[in-house]
Amino acid sequence: MTKKIFLLCLTILLVMQGAASAKKTELAEEDRIKVAIEVMDHSRYKELDTATNLENFLNEKLVEKNLITVINTKPDNEIPAEEIKPFDENVPVENSSDEIKSTDAEVPADPPAAKIGELLTFGAIELPQHGTIPENFDGDLYKNAGVDYVIRCEVLGLGTSQVEDKTIGTIFNLVGATLSFSGNGSSSRDKTLRRVGTGIGLGGFIQTKRTALNAVVNMQFISVESGEILWEKNFIGQAVRHHKPRKGYSDVWTEAYLESVEDSAKRISKRVNKYVDKVIIQGKSDKDFQPNVNIGGFVGGKFSGKLF
Repeated sequence: MTKKIFLLCLTILLVMQGAASAKKTELAEEDRIKVAIEVMDHSRYKELDTATNLENFLNEKLVEKNLITVINTKPDNEIPAEEIKPFDENVPVENSSDEIKSTDAEVPADPPAAKIGELLTFGAIELPQHGTIPENFDGDLYKNAGVDYVIRCEVLGLGTSQVEDKTIGTIFNLVGATLSFSGNGSSSRDKTLRRVGTGIGLGGFIQTKRTALNAVVNMQFISVESGEILWEKNFIGQAVRHHKPRKGYSDVWTEAYLESVEDSAKRISKRVNKYVDKVIIQGKSDKDFQPNVNIGGFVGGKFSGKLF
């Protein structure tokens, strides 16, 4: 028994040493891969401005590994900060109404995100688009801006689906295991605890459905130098709708929608950073980023099924 424990501890120690010695790839700021972001929204819910939300999340998450610098190639139409005058509540606003609006107005009963319908058909598969030329790609614009690669995203659809609530099952299992462990004696009380714990633990097999919001995004990774799509993939960001909105959110629908878009940005950023590290920096093969087959309703890089 002592020998087994020793070997187990030794194995854990070796794994921890290997993880600690693993070199974390980072680049100095001047050496980081320069990318630009394009986002289009082809979903039916334009009022949610998913393209802007996705771009904001991508700007934040792509740079977290210190491998990438995001270059803004869009015209800057914002007012310079020094020209923005501070708000003075004593100065009347032009064309303002005499009607005073309550600052404590209730959240609309039907927020825009609540109108998102069911996502009938979707799937996350890589698309065979390697080496093709993207449509309407302005390579000169990006070359002049010093951009190396362009991340072109297309929001294909938004929609709800039903998923299993794993949280409830986990809670049942933990409570049941705790009760069973506490009743480790031979008394009637301990036997009762074990029976109750076993019963509660079995409750973990109860399947409870929850509503999830999904954001389906097609992404192309384009080389500015060659003007070709190096790889392409569909990503599905997903978030479960909670019973109550968390702090910072006005309602559960808006929270789930934004979290699903953020999740898609996380998935895209993780995959892009992996490609940059493995293929661009280390010079390894990109075969893991190239699909072998074309599946289902995805034909020629576009979804041919029904998306909302």
